[in-house]
Amino acid sequence: MSAPAKRREPSSHEAAAPPRPARPPARARQATGGFRARVNAPRKGLNPRWLIAMSLLGVTAAALSLLPSAPPLGSSLPAEDEILAYHIEPQRDLVVKIPAEIDAVEVTTWGSVKADVCDSAKRYPYGFVAAFVNERGKEVARHVYDLESRVSCDPDRPLGEGEYAARLAGGGGAVTDPRSTLLITHDVLPQGGQVRLRAKPAVGTDGAPIELTILSRLEGRYERSEASRAVFEQSLDAEERRQLGRRVSALGFADLPEPARKELLRGWARRLEASGREGLDYEMSRLLLRRFRMPYPRAEGRGASEFVVGERHAAALNFRGPLSLDIEGPPGRTVRVADGASSSASVALGPLGRATVRLAREDIRTVVIDGVGPDFGVRFGAPEAQAMQQVGEIVHPAMPPPAVADEGAAAPGAAEAAPGAAEAAPGAASATISPAAPARLQTPPDVRIVRYLALDPSDPVIARMAPGQELLGLLIRTEIEASGGANQGDATVVARWGPGPSERAELKVTLPRSRFEWWNDGFDSSEPRLAILRPPAGVERIEITGDARTRVRLRTIEPGVNETLYRLPYRVALAEDETWRYAPFDVSTWTDVRAVNLDDLERKERFSDLREQVRIERSGEGARSDADRPERTLTPEHAPVRRRLLMPAWQSAGEPSPGDAWTPLLVPKDVRVDGEGARAGRLSVIYRAARASLGKEVAVRVDGEVALQEPIVALSGALRVTAPAGTRKIEIEGLGDAGAAYTDAPPANGGAIVRRRDVFELTRGRPMTYRFRQEAGETLHLVLFVVTPGENADYRIRYRIEGAKPASREAAFFRRVTLPDGVLAGRGGDLTRATLWEAATDQRGTDGVGRSVIRLGDDLAPGERVVRLSLLGPQAGDAGETAKEVWIGAVLVGQKGPGRDSGPRLWVEDDP
Repeated sequence: MSAPAKRREPSSHEAAAPPRPARPPARARQATGGFRARVNAPRKGLNPRWLIAMSLLGVTAAALSLLPSAPPLGSSLPAEDEILAYHIEPQRDLVVKIPAEIDAVEVTTWGSVKADVCDSAKRYPYGFVAAFVNERGKEVARHVYDLESRVSCDPDRPLGEGEYAARLAGGGGAVTDPRSTLLITHDVLPQGGQVRLRAKPAVGTDGAPIELTILSRLEGRYERSEASRAVFEQSLDAEERRQLGRRVSALGFADLPEPARKELLRGWARRLEASGREGLDYEMSRLLLRRFRMPYPRAEGRGASEFVVGERHAAALNFRGPLSLDIEGPPGRTVRVADGASSSASVALGPLGRATVRLAREDIRTVVIDGVGPDFGVRFGAPEAQAMQQVGEIVHPAMPPPAVADEGAAAPGAAEAAPGAAEAAPGAASATISPAAPARLQTPPDVRIVRYLALDPSDPVIARMAPGQELLGLLIRTEIEASGGANQGDATVVARWGPGPSERAELKVTLPRSRFEWWNDGFDSSEPRLAILRPPAGVERIEITGDARTRVRLRTIEPGVNETLYRLPYRVALAEDETWRYAPFDVSTWTDVRAVNLDDLERKERFSDLREQVRIERSGEGARSDADRPERTLTPEHAPVRRRLLMPAWQSAGEPSPGDAWTPLLVPKDVRVDGEGARAGRLSVIYRAARASLGKEVAVRVDGEVALQEPIVALSGALRVTAPAGTRKIEIEGLGDAGAAYTDAPPANGGAIVRRRDVFELTRGRPMTYRFRQEAGETLHLVLFVVTPGENADYRIRYRIEGAKPASREAAFFRRVTLPDGVLAGRGGDLTRATLWEAATDQRGTDGVGRSVIRLGDDLAPGERVVRLSLLGPQAGDAGETAKEVWIGAVLVGQKGPGRDSGPRLWVEDDP
């Protein structure tokens, strides 16, 4: 008997398609021109194709109904990775074969725990034992590993929904964050063998057993041969090379020496399989992974969407326009709101714990919110249409609607009322909210998590000096007890690069407490201090120790980068005395350096995560006060031509008026006349008149009455007017359509102002010289405001600091590095458009203003500094022309000038 014919299995695309119906016989077909028609064929009630297709659909639907039900759309985000994880159990060994070709095994573990609610503050300790068995079956080593983790989840949503670090595909319980353990095998198993893993019984901090299952992924680290290493290096693109080099050095991949490149490329990882059969020798589970990590909350019971404020802690939110800001918190508590640089106003949270603050400013600024009394949690929100006014990379989840009423609307002094008025009436009104109230979204602070390394007096953090790296930077902070009431903390850092007594440097510094930053483990943080070390030539390794409360980040100057370029959407125009603090950037002058022993430090949990709030700051805020960061204007030698520059700015209601501010009077304006001091009861007005107004009269009206009237005998002039103290309406008449006028009284309710500054002419044929003294340990910034008259134009200015050779600072820390000469390239108009008041033109706001900075660090010996500026033409090959004349206003930051200085305030960054 012949064997039956083997049936051919259909391919995947054949199985997916219904079978094609049989072709009718030839006698049933008849040619009809260009068509074919069936003749003498019986009529059918239903096409068999449809019957077959419907049958296949029914079978598919039945199969799908047997699958586990998927979570509802939007309940949790999709996984970024999916793996099969081995169980490490206490009753039996997980046996993994170790090839002789690998030199280490990386064990990544998760803990599957029984939990009903999300609690990211709860810690789950667990551990496992690794036994190393050689090729002859003999145990040659045994190590015990103790780990601890927690579950990253959103406390505002049910467990298993929203963001997660890991979860089981089949549901059930929660999964902790991953922990990595490196098992070095090349010494104990040179010929290969086995690693046997067995879980330790999980016990909580109270001694009670914990029901926990350890899940693991095992990867072997293989070594490449010389040939494969060369091929792999050639296959890397520029981005892959940059990522590889970034792990070990501040320099680029191409700048690494050949031994360092070989070390970087020597290994690659491959998954290791367990020995035996699933279900008999081991168990597996399907694990879904994401990169989400939930920071530890600072206080018990605080949800992820709440933010702690109080007398010692504040929240910072960045906005670009007016909006109606909801604040929710404990009923009866009082918050204080400062819109931008204005003084704060108090707002009470009503019986339902809610208030609405209307912020009226149009410019980009930071709203600072703190509270009266001990810390308490608050939540912020805004109408859905206004939430996009928030600047930054912010996710805006929905805000729960209020139960009954919006507790009241209060306008802080920064927006609509003076501080005193806001204190007196902090939002007593209430209004019923209809069910159809517009949707509101949360507007949380823009918080970044940054990792610092913890110092130890006896166990160092080891920094590697890459070839060509001359400086090592340390960004230093300290822990401050949150409950102790201290407003400062001491930090100690010792750097050693040799055994000798002179081969070390030590720094002891007292740092003020930060209102905006804190450590995830519950401590307050100090403000940062950047310390720079210049070790002797040839040093390759620096050991850093210090006080146990001191935290550091290793940094170095990025080669070839001369400026910091912020990332979108933070790349926006700010006021001339403002800058971003902690905003993410695309390019930075400083870059982080990886510690040589980072893996060992992380295994010992020698790190702390800092929560930084992205915000806009002005001079004196942040690490130092105004008194600690003084500034003074400088006048160049040899009396070059001088003009006044009027730069646009903004003053909030209730904000003290700077001494160099003027209020525009293009339209009638309410201004505030001082009642005491040098300007009590009087106004100064400067004006420029149109040519057609010569011979006519200019009049100043105060509250509608003519207070002064004079003939116009020149195109510009000044008037002195007597006016009663208080809010007065000022109006100027007779200057013509092209005229302009300003007064030294501030706007009564806030608004646009100009800041005046003396600027001096710099041409290509006449250099400019500034002379000042620098004391020991001073870090100075010479800030240059560069004006290109009548247009936005490029400029190139060479500077030279005479005699500014850096002193040897090999046995001491310093803060700034000096570049004795260089070229400042910029464009007038990048900062703002302004008005040169004495220029022979009727146009206003057409002069471009740029800003450049010359830094004089404390690496210089004390003495007199002579800074020479020369205006350069375009470089060879440039397509365009550069400015032939510019006007320079110089401000020296960091050194108190003689007498009182009412000049403008500038920001000086304390950390790069």
